[in-house]
Amino acid sequence: MPFIRKILPIAVLLACAFFIYSYVRSNLSDFTKVTEISLPYVLLIGCVSLAILVVNGLFLKVLTIGFGIDLSFFEYFSISIITNFGNIFLPMKGGAWFRAVYLKSHYNFDYSYFLSSLAASYLVGFNIFSVTAMACLTLFYLYSGSFNLPVGLVFLGVAAFTSWAIFFPPHSLKWIPITWVRERADQVLSGWHIMRKSPKTVANLCWLAALCVFLGATVTWLEFAAFKMQDPSGQDIGFLQATIFTAIGSLALLVSITPAALGIKESLLMFSSQFLGISQSQALAVSLLDRSVNVVVLCLFFGLASIYINKKFKIKNPGNLPPRGHGYRKYAADSSTMISAKSVNQFTDSRIHPGPGPGGVR
Repeated sequence: MPFIRKILPIAVLLACAFFIYSYVRSNLSDFTKVTEISLPYVLLIGCVSLAILVVNGLFLKVLTIGFGIDLSFFEYFSISIITNFGNIFLPMKGGAWFRAVYLKSHYNFDYSYFLSSLAASYLVGFNIFSVTAMACLTLFYLYSGSFNLPVGLVFLGVAAFTSWAIFFPPHSLKWIPITWVRERADQVLSGWHIMRKSPKTVANLCWLAALCVFLGATVTWLEFAAFKMQDPSGQDIGFLQATIFTAIGSLALLVSITPAALGIKESLLMFSSQFLGISQSQALAVSLLDRSVNVVVLCLFFGLASIYINKKFKIKNPGNLPPRGHGYRKYAADSSTMISAKSVNQFTDSRIHPGPGPGGVR
């Protein structure tokens, strides 16, 4: 089983890469418009992508401030840059491990407390994204008469499950027969039982998740506009279609077994967006443009972020600091719900963000 878990992501990545390469090669004429994209559009896309990275950092600030850790702008922004960069370019979830190790080494921040709040933020983020997707699917159906039943059912299922977990959270999920599914679900619910004791934190997570949805849809809409793409009726791809397209891509998070869901998101978008009037070539071109701009933005700021974080490591030695997280117990009715620190290897994959980027994966 461990061998299969190691080899499966590589096999899926290679299969998706081969499929995308073959498709692009067979439909090369559909991708020639990439050379016609104007610089202003690229700059706009880059600026909004940068804003998404800032919001990702704000998620970390909101999650840690309840533990007595007040990250500065440059600190949480730098952590966001390095985390996203590492998750794309480093093996073994290098970016996610950096974030966990930095907080532990610099603030003596216990892994279990961070994991509990991180799990709760995923629950809130998925709920906001799925509810928004259902609303947009309904509006698009009323506007165009087009609907995709499988996509609608998936979003309905995610919205129903997350809403149930948020408003009527159970204290045990022993009835789930699959062990790894039960363990992941227990991690999420354990974090939510703690987080819900702080309404202010939950409210901040909700508006940040909503902001991520808006920024992600904005990036997607700009990318469609950059290609001057139109639907079969000859109309430009609108913001509503871009929002649904973004939400569909976020479903790749549920099977994110490759770095940043590389290949999985592209395949999902190609085969699930045609009811929006978006062809497979358009979906793939927009997704590849998004990844390219995101990588450029990360590379531009990675050096500065690394220098800043390196200085922070040199300035402060956490050796004499008390363990962080104990102050957060005021939010917990029962400290036994804390997640074991050993689960850091299972749940610190920051390839999962509550909404950033086209498809929610960056």
